[in-house]
Amino acid sequence: MATETLKEDGDTPYKWSTDIQVAGMLIYFILSGGHHPFGDDRFELMSNIKKGKYTLDHVQDVVAKDLIEKMIDEKPQNRPRVEECLSHPFFWTSTKKLEYLRKVGNKKEVASRQNGNQELISMGVLYNQWKTKFSPDLLLKMDDKKKPYPENILGLLRFMRNFQEHPPDDAASVDLTSLFPDLFGCVYKFTIMQGWNLEYPLEGMFIPEKTGGANRHEVEPINDEGHVGFAVQCSELLLSQLAISSSVGPTWTD
Repeated sequence: MATETLKEDGDTPYKWSTDIQVAGMLIYFILSGGHHPFGDDRFELMSNIKKGKYTLDHVQDVVAKDLIEKMIDEKPQNRPRVEECLSHPFFWTSTKKLEYLRKVGNKKEVASRQNGNQELISMGVLYNQWKTKFSPDLLLKMDDKKKPYPENILGLLRFMRNFQEHPPDDAASVDLTSLFPDLFGCVYKFTIMQGWNLEYPLEGMFIPEKTGGANRHEVEPINDEGHVGFAVQCSELLLSQLAISSSVGPTWTD
């Protein structure tokens, strides 16, 4: 049950925001392997939902946690609509994530390749030996003698930007996403802290799009807050997209 459903007396109409919070709980349940964001103790669960007291410790993916945290917000007006949820970076394809990293690599703070942004460098210490992931021949092809790539996350982001904008002949054989599977989450967490996602050119990547096809769904906005059909649609779309993105389907028990 959603926070407002527990707080209000009597029958509460089913709202899109109510269903978003419940869907967020279900997403956490699936990704965490059966845990509830508001606690696993059934006696404390309802109390925690009312208080807005939650923990996401059983999910390590920072991008997934960002989505869930928005969806289960205590205040209904703060929760994203379904089309905003489906456009969240958690559901992005590898191609779109690389495009995002390319745009981050174009930011002047990264393009300078200097040690001015110590906060990002400290967050990305795992990438201080990123050059070992590439062959010496490829590094030589991509070498920028005027501005060498430093062996830190700034150098990696700028290298990836140049790799995408000026790909070498054997670019197709290099899967940047597989080489650095956690890089997107690290950078996304930092850009949130810096407010970069609210600025050009990154802000344009978060605009919800109407898309169709086997793996995407089109949602028409509905203004009726009490529209039960739309509320049910929210859960169905989000959970089906979660199954597509993670290749893990929910397991239901009575």
